[in-house]
Amino acid sequence: MVSGFLRLNKAEARSPKYALNMNKYVKYIGGFLYETICKVGERGQITLPKTIREINGIKAKDRVVVMIEDNRIIIEKAIAKKAKEGLMKEFYIKYDSLNRKTDDDWKFAGSEADRFLDEH
Repeated sequence: MVSGFLRLNKAEARSPKYALNMNKYVKYIGGFLYETICKVGERGQITLPKTIREINGIKAKDRVVVMIEDNRIIIEKAIAKKAKEGLMKEFYIKYDSLNRKTDDDWKFAGSEADRFLDEH
């Protein structure tokens, strides 16, 4: 993992890969973290900088998830309902499979324990 600051040259700054303004600093830790300061308005609103919206594919009227983790405010693009349902279905299929395997393992362990007790 590389740690430190990386200053982009003009070609990189114009590249859609970075989508960063020229002369901005980027903290690099195995990827990049764009950091900027936003002002909170009187009604508690902030405007996400264009660079951050572009990098994360956030458009007007998109929903975001706001959470607090380890005393930090985190804002993520919300997952569409269909995608969330697909992820939940995938999780429950894997969970059910694991649960069945665990039940089988416990049944086997129980039968082995019974066999051992019968022998002694």
